[in-house]
Amino acid sequence: MNLCTSVLPKFSFNEAVDIAIHSGYQGIELRVNDNFHKSLEDLDQEGFFLRRKLERAGLAVPVLNSYLPVDDEGSVDQLLQVAEKMGVPKVRLVLPRGCHASVARLAQINEIIPSYEALQEPQELMVSLRKTLRQLERKAYKAGVQVLLELHWGTVMSSFSSAFCLVNDLDPDCVAITFDPANMMVEGKEDWEFGIKLIRSHLVNVHVKNMNWKQTSTGWAWGWAPLNRGMVDWKELISLLEQNGYAGDYAMEDFLVPNADRESAITYLRQARTEFHEVFLRAAAPRHLAAS
Repeated sequence: MNLCTSVLPKFSFNEAVDIAIHSGYQGIELRVNDNFHKSLEDLDQEGFFLRRKLERAGLAVPVLNSYLPVDDEGSVDQLLQVAEKMGVPKVRLVLPRGCHASVARLAQINEIIPSYEALQEPQELMVSLRKTLRQLERKAYKAGVQVLLELHWGTVMSSFSSAFCLVNDLDPDCVAITFDPANMMVEGKEDWEFGIKLIRSHLVNVHVKNMNWKQTSTGWAWGWAPLNRGMVDWKELISLLEQNGYAGDYAMEDFLVPNADRESAITYLRQARTEFHEVFLRAAAPRHLAAS
């Protein structure tokens, strides 16, 4: 299981690595940003040696988790080159916001959508995105790097059907999907089984966290929840993923991780990993027992 370093914004890169190791994670999805943890320029200069150092410490780097728009051609080209040079197999790019993404106003926290504004009408935007993704497919193929697009609330790809519309005829070795069930619950969801079957050829990464909608004195609002106390039934989802042959990674992206001090973060992340592992064993056991 991997850890998304985006859940550790108050810690330096070295501190985030230390926390990941002592929490028992096998890899990190490294946030690539000028603010934290590594900038694209940093990785361009030292990325290969950084990955080797992390591997010696027992941490893989399966994903460079960027916030670059899919249509930022120059930066995307640089990110693909950096990933190729580092030997990192996947990079995350972001899709545009869905109009004003009004659900953001109902968040109980000051939530930032990893997206960008697109000054086009929806139909025109989807056609334009398809062209951009087709170009990305060719670039990803040449670099030998897989581009990840995340199912994310507030963006133009917040549902299974919108994901299918955007990527269904693209090579999944070049353009694939990060499945984030908690993100999808923010806007409501399509049937889990239907959706997983619909996009399973492109589903290569799963983000783990949970959320709740709650009724407040001023109306409905949503926020993040502990892993086993939210609206996402992880046992059901793991079972469905297993039934559909999912063999990709899981990455903890729980934004409830305390950032006050190292020990609190380690304790929380270790417990979250243990809880998920226990749920995974209960959900996956029937399939693996049958296979044996």
